[in-house]
Amino acid sequence: MTYTEQTFTLPEMPGLSAKQIEAHLKLYAGYVKNVNAVAEKIDEYKKDSATHAIALSELTRRYAFEWNGMRLHEIYFSGLGGDGSMNGSLAEMIGEYYGSIEAWKNEVKAIAMMRGIGWVLLVIDRATNTLRNIWVSDHEVAHLAGCDVLFALDVWEHAYLLDYLPAQRADYVAAFFANLNWSAIEARFQA
Repeated sequence: MTYTEQTFTLPEMPGLSAKQIEAHLKLYAGYVKNVNAVAEKIDEYKKDSATHAIALSELTRRYAFEWNGMRLHEIYFSGLGGDGSMNGSLAEMIGEYYGSIEAWKNEVKAIAMMRGIGWVLLVIDRATNTLRNIWVSDHEVAHLAGCDVLFALDVWEHAYLLDYLPAQRADYVAAFFANLNWSAIEARFQA
């Protein structure tokens, strides 16, 4: 299967420049391109997997990195372009689970300020109907098996470096929250 990059029509967003979003979307397009290229190589190498065992295993690891980079960026971009307001049944569940929406936001912001690069994800374990905020450094590492990603905050420097210095990550996170498109996040929760 060949994957096609999604198109995100985002309005002007306070604190997130069009230049920054355009550069970030190009990086996302690279993930889609790499998913397709790596999948093609895997298909070629698995025809003779004994001969290509080492390359095939490395390509499989690389595929997970590229795939999750592609999907996490799709979740990230679809969650932007709104006015930051949060309502609906997921917002209610967050309020109940974390004590309040503000308590949840504060936890996400604290995780986002971790030294290093990565993602802050809100995931749901549908088997137990519980929510968790998690940190993912590399795309393919630290996902909780069986959990669905509802919310993704990209804190790799490519997500904000054209608008903010690394020391201004908190300002970027505030701009991200101000531009949340909660209806897309709610739709993932309802799916």
